[in-house]
Amino acid sequence: MSNTLTVHNPAELELIQSISRHLAEPEWAHIYRKEAWYRFLQAPTPSRTHEHWRRTDISHLNLQNIIPALPVEHRAAPEWLESLMAGGAKRVGGTLAFVDGTLVHEHLTESLRKRGVIFTSWSQAIQQHPDPVRRAIEGVDYDPADEKFTAMARAYATGGAVLIVPRGVEVTLPLQAFFAAEATNAVFPHTLVVLEEDSRVTLLDGMLSPDLPGRAFGSGVADLVLGSGSELTYVLFQQWGQGMEYFHHQRAVLGRDSHLTTITVALGASLSKVTIESVLCSPGAVSDMLGVVFGDSKQHFDHHTVQMHTVGNTTSDLLFKVALDEQAYSAYSGLIRIEPGAQKANAYQRNENLVLSSTAHAETLPNLEIEANDVRCTHGATVAPVDVEQMFYLMSRGLAPRDAKRLIVEGFLQPVLDRISAKSLREMVSAKVDEKIARRRF
Repeated sequence: MSNTLTVHNPAELELIQSISRHLAEPEWAHIYRKEAWYRFLQAPTPSRTHEHWRRTDISHLNLQNIIPALPVEHRAAPEWLESLMAGGAKRVGGTLAFVDGTLVHEHLTESLRKRGVIFTSWSQAIQQHPDPVRRAIEGVDYDPADEKFTAMARAYATGGAVLIVPRGVEVTLPLQAFFAAEATNAVFPHTLVVLEEDSRVTLLDGMLSPDLPGRAFGSGVADLVLGSGSELTYVLFQQWGQGMEYFHHQRAVLGRDSHLTTITVALGASLSKVTIESVLCSPGAVSDMLGVVFGDSKQHFDHHTVQMHTVGNTTSDLLFKVALDEQAYSAYSGLIRIEPGAQKANAYQRNENLVLSSTAHAETLPNLEIEANDVRCTHGATVAPVDVEQMFYLMSRGLAPRDAKRLIVEGFLQPVLDRISAKSLREMVSAKVDEKIARRRF
């Protein structure tokens, strides 16, 4: 079967039916996909008149003409991806890898299988484990500002990872999923994580490609559901090649006394727009939201975070660090929302931007919406060039200007990377960040 849908107009229902048939989806999954498709068609394409989209111009995109690729039955992982998996994290409990929506690698240790951990592709999960997947996606909500792209991602998703950790299970080794683009011009990654009560796990989601010969498009979603007392560390590692324009929506719902740490690492893509939401809807929930962005050339990054406290006695903490060189651009906007009655909520938000050239540009817009009177909410933001005193100190110790600036950038970003608890993942991600920094001449 061809790996591209032969549909003249992707806005036809036949597109969605073809995907469902190809993946042998049950009726309920097909209905879920079709409802997302209807939302995609009905939702207006965001324009720059909307505050959430004011800093990112997508007027050149014709979303109706973007066609997803279908998975093929047999495909080998490209050499560059094999090399990454072999030379990346040395000790992992499981790995999934998709190329252009096709599953090319799947591994989970036998000990985790015996303990009931499910880590598999979306198509296999809905056939072999339909009940927990269906319960999780029925609780999925949409942010109206991003609905066009989130609905599109859910309607067109072919490659997707599902992780379900049973009650009381602690996964000591990290898991990793890679979504790669190579021969297609449209990718739609989908990740679903469900942690039952008192479970623990670390997951890396890697979005990767070489530099692409033309313009490519991606829209992905990640749904994170944390049960009572559970703990999740989720690392979104984005290193798309030049040419990719990627949109991503991550939404986490935190149960009582759960703890979520999200670490967003953005290095690639020509244009990247990401929304990261934590919904703290049960007492005792804690969300730590961390980010690292390093941009050069004419890269465009737009990150929006939401710390949503719907009940009291909840805590969120955010630190987002951005370093920009050449003509790179970054917009960060963050919202702390305390809903009525959410007393004793505690929230903090900080965005730091290091501008390495006179042509790079960073914008930061922290926001607070507080509708309770017994809370603690603070925020801070900085935009600054490299500190001349730090440069003078390092150069006085014998470092060349280029090496001194590189050391400052690495030191600026490293505190966030150090928060990746799994050593093997931390070393892999840090190495990728260092590789990109090392290529800069400064």
